[in-house]
Amino acid sequence: MNPLYISVFENEPNVRAFFSTKEGSSLKSPYYNESVLKELNLLKYPIIWPTQVHKDHIEVIKDTTFKTSFGSSTRIICPGTDGLVTNCTGVVLTTVHADCLAVFFYDPFKKVIGLVHAGWRGSSLGIAVNAVNIMKKEFSCNPKDILCFISPGISQCCFETGPEVLATFQEKWEWAEEYSIKKGDKNYLDLKGINARQLSLSGVNKIQVSEFCTCCSSDIFCSYRKEAGITNRMGAGISLI
Repeated sequence: MNPLYISVFENEPNVRAFFSTKEGSSLKSPYYNESVLKELNLLKYPIIWPTQVHKDHIEVIKDTTFKTSFGSSTRIICPGTDGLVTNCTGVVLTTVHADCLAVFFYDPFKKVIGLVHAGWRGSSLGIAVNAVNIMKKEFSCNPKDILCFISPGISQCCFETGPEVLATFQEKWEWAEEYSIKKGDKNYLDLKGINARQLSLSGVNKIQVSEFCTCCSSDIFCSYRKEAGITNRMGAGISLI
């Protein structure tokens, strides 16, 4: 593993994607680590970042909207957004993390990419499913062609919640309790498993899930829960080249 980042979709020639480690994290808002981007030869591209409000809105970036709305900006912020989907080459979709999941999407046939920030609130709303539906609607992607990667993030072993969090999931996903372990009055939720199940139900069958728990492995990754509000953030990014 590169000390700065984990490589995602590394065997796919038309895409570059990464999830940075603690060494590749940054304090800079919106947390772009230029060392990572430089190493991947992505520093020359415009970077698009959603402000991440823990909801399920996904912004669609097309060639026309990109040129009309953003012009030649090198740092582009999308307010009120937790995910991005595009068919544009030469731009970097990014999100930032310190326990929440990044879910990556790539359709090698339609040449479409996506990236979402999936904390528990976004996951309960089905933000990953929303990304798949947008790829289908906007770019005619077939879910069976889409490659997905669920990043390092807080795993079930460390994600202790109250019953109200599980109840939020159960309002929309009747099977959610299958991904909860109860200890006393607390529940331990498997966010990675929930997102993988949601993706599978949406027709995606090429799903890779990282085994890394950011909370357990806080020597490698930033963990908001383990490190009492660490302000560094790891960056996730994906670009068509």
